[in-house]
Order: sequence, then C-alpha cells, then structure tokens
Amino acid sequence: MEYYWLVRRMSNTFDIRFKMVQWAIAKGVASASREFKATRKTVRKWRDRYQQNGFDGLKDFSRAPKNIPHRMNAEAEARVVNLREGHPAWGAVRFKDHYGLAEGASAIYRVLKQRGLIRKKKRRWQRRKDLGELKAKLKFFEKSQIDTKDLSDIYQYWPFMRRIGLPRYQYGLRELSVGATFYGYANELNTTYSAIFAMYVQAHLRRYGIETKGLHIQTDNGIEVVNPAAPQTKTAFEKLLAEFGIIHDRIPPRCSWMQGDIETFNRMIEDEFYDIEDYENGVEFLGKAYGYQLFFNYVRKNRNRKRMAPVDILKERFPSIDTGVLNLPPIRLESLLDFYLQGGYHVPKSAQSRTPFHLTILSIFSRMSVKIIEGERMGA
Repeated sequence: MEYYWLVRRMSNTFDIRFKMVQWAIAKGVASASREFKATRKTVRKWRDRYQQNGFDGLKDFSRAPKNIPHRMNAEAEARVVNLREGHPAWGAVRFKDHYGLAEGASAIYRVLKQRGLIRKKKRRWQRRKDLGELKAKLKFFEKSQIDTKDLSDIYQYWPFMRRIGLPRYQYGLRELSVGATFYGYANELNTTYSAIFAMYVQAHLRRYGIETKGLHIQTDNGIEVVNPAAPQTKTAFEKLLAEFGIIHDRIPPRCSWMQGDIETFNRMIEDEFYDIEDYENGVEFLGKAYGYQLFFNYVRKNRNRKRMAPVDILKERFPSIDTGVLNLPPIRLESLLDFYLQGGYHVPKSAQSRTPFHLTILSIFSRMSVKIIEGERMGA
C-alpha cells in the first residue's frame, strides 16, 4: 500500500515514519521512496525533520498560521479580562452587546477560554419544552409564571444579608409573551407574602388599563403557594387570585422545567446582579435591584427572543400599551403587610381601595426611573 493511503488510515503514524527515515539514512532516499511507495520529497521531509529535531520531528506540526493579522491585540484582551472580573458569569455575546466591543464574539470567547475564565453553570435544569410558537401567540400578560428564590445560598450576597439585614427570599413573576419580569422581597416564605406580591403586580397592571380577569398565573406546589397539609383549603394567595378572577395553574411535582422562564430569570439575576454587587444598606440594595429590573425589561437583549429586549417586543406586538407598564419597582413586601390586612385576616380589600396607595408607592420611583433607563441604554 502507498505511504499516503497507509498514513491516512493510521491513528499512530510515528512508527511508519521512523522506519522510512531509518531506511533512507541507511540505503538512500530513492530506495526508501520505492520501498514505502512515497515521493522522494516526502522521504526527504521526514529525514530532515528527524535529523534536526530527533523523534519530535516525526510528529505532525500544527498547521495553524503563525501570524494572524486580525487577532485581538494585547490591550483588547486585557479589557476583556478586566470586564470578566466584574461579570464572572457573562458570556462573549453579552460582553459584545453590552459594552459595544469591536471584536467578534468568537474572539472574546477564545480569550476567556484561554485564560481559564469560562465558568461552569452551578445548576443544570431539565431541558424545558420549546414554547416559542405559543409565546408568539399569547396576549400581553395572558400567561405568567411565579416562583420564589432563596438568596441565602448565594456566596456574594449572604454576608450582606447577615450584616445589614437584606431579605432572604425573592418573589418573582415572569410574563411569557414579552419576557418581562417583576420581583419583590421578604424575609419569610409564606402564602401571605405571595398574595401581597400578586396584589402589588395586579394593581400595577390595572393602573395601565390591563384587565386581570381571565389571566393565567402558573406556580409550582411550594409552601408559599399551597398548603400541603390541607390541599383542599385555599391559601391567602389562592384566595387573592380568585378574587381578581385570575386563573391559577399548578404544575405537577418534580416538573421544574415547566417553570423554565422564571427559573431562567432566577439564574440570570443571580449571575448578573447578586453575584457581583455590594451594598451599604437596604435602601441601596433596593435601588440597585430596581436598576437591574429596568435594565432587564428595557435594555437587556434576549438571545432566545430574536435578540430583543422585553420593551422592544412590547412595542412590536402591542404598540397600544404604554411601555411604562414594564416599570414596577421591587419593594420589601413587609411594607405592604398592614395595608393588606386592613380588610381582615388574609382578606384583601377591593382593588379600588388599593389604587391610591399603589400610586403613592409608584410615585416614589417615578422621577428616577427615566434616568436609570437612559443611563443603562447609554452604557449598553
């Protein structure tokens, strides 16, 4: 068999090359060429490499170009490394989009990988079913997912939680048609705070003329939603949804993939907010949490939604809806506890009586919201 075809089929070519080189040194290039059915040029190449580099010369040399004109320069690589220090979980595409880097995403990824800066995900959720076509047909806020997140297991966040009394639990809602997200905080995990959070969101929607009757909210079967000891008894959360005509959908046990959208948001906010921020006090924490909420709903592009931010999808699909509906400040849910209980133990008051208080809450943030949104866009 000719040398060329023989080598192509071999996983280890070192032995055949060494035998050919030995033959060439002992009996000449022409004789080795006839014996191994290789060209004289091939025989000379391996003989010369062996004589110059020994056994290492018989290995395959890299065919990668020695000079790459478009390769990222040292200054640009240093900038990527510095950005990674502030955003340990961001990917190459996110860096390019957010900071307007001139280099391609593949070049940025190469730098991160070569420097050992690619971080494995902490969790791997079961692959969720693709609902892209369904989401594109949904009306605004027709379907949402609610879930809670325990913040005490986040390494960067835990010391601040202990030292300055930051909340332990995040109560979050993600709307499916545009991907917008709202969230609030509490120190306890129970149905009362779930009800207060749902009340806060629905009052906000009604302020923008969105009828909540007939909307669907999906949850798992956690103790902050249902009562496992008495599943036939409606909790405060379930009573509130029923009062406003909101349909409560519960997923089967151990099917977290069905909550894929809110679970994905929980991972993103951990990577992009809780894992990198620090705080002097609770007020600063809520301010930064509000900043991230505005960034997520108004600026951050979602690769799974045609690289569009929630506000862009809202403008495209629902142009008649005021984009201010995506602006709902995160709050400590404890601040609304007394107001929630005014109508009796776990009995919400009517939506009309809540509206003035809700407007008061929103007015606290109304002026700063526009500045934060514009600031995020300028930095993107």
